[in-house]
Amino acid sequence: MNSKMPWVSLRQTSALRSPNRRWVGRTVQAVSSLRSPAGLLLPLLAGSVLLAGWTKVQAVPNASASAASTPSPCELHAKAGHWVGSCGRILDETPILTLAPAASITSGIWRLDMQPRAVWAGTMTVEEAPNAPLELEVYAGGSGVLRTVFGWFAVSGLTQSSQTLRFELDATREVPPSALDREILERAAAILSSESAWNRADNHKCPPAATSWSLYCAMERATIEVTGAFHHRRPALELVREIVDERSAGRPYRHRLMDYNNDPTTRLADVRGIIVDALSRLGH
Repeated sequence: MNSKMPWVSLRQTSALRSPNRRWVGRTVQAVSSLRSPAGLLLPLLAGSVLLAGWTKVQAVPNASASAASTPSPCELHAKAGHWVGSCGRILDETPILTLAPAASITSGIWRLDMQPRAVWAGTMTVEEAPNAPLELEVYAGGSGVLRTVFGWFAVSGLTQSSQTLRFELDATREVPPSALDREILERAAAILSSESAWNRADNHKCPPAATSWSLYCAMERATIEVTGAFHHRRPALELVREIVDERSAGRPYRHRLMDYNNDPTTRLADVRGIIVDALSRLGH
């Protein structure tokens, strides 16, 4: 299923998305195709900036950055058929997580070589986002991924009793792309194979019957074809956003992929070059 949620505005902090604090500020909008109600997550909990576009900056690693990379202990308790709790104080906020058992992940399979042994879906509540959707998938050994509208983050050490669900959450960096993310990029490159296939007037709407696609819509279509559904913050899309940031430094984009695609100076060769660069970073 590929049902989209409405746009949501969320605050983000300067420590979001990596131990090096790569992302701070421009206003943006994040979208997710997770079930609603069903990123997030701790990094965004920080809150100083509205989520959407990010300006890339490099910070010198220091002792506090190292400390911030320590996974956060999360503890949820049984309540009316759900698990409700938090991962403690994360930067500026203490988000509340609400999860319930789910039959399966609804936003596309993560990888082909493993199947989750348990899946939960629910919401994360922070000040600016009372119902940010979540999906949690856990594999043998208690490790897995928490999918949020802000990114996908690794969990480990999950244990469950009749009254308590516990796990560690690494909100300092996003989950790296998998083999399926490489397939998504390859498929997107094939979709954008000619000028006639490229839509240079993206509006963030990607109808299934379209005959031309923007960079964003090519990534969405490829993700659905490869994984069965779509998630706005899948690692393949996050890698593409990172490269767009690098190539558009200083440009006041509100929505990175859409605005880069629609920039009058952007050519199809530039769009395809983004995908080629992403594949090269995955060892393609």
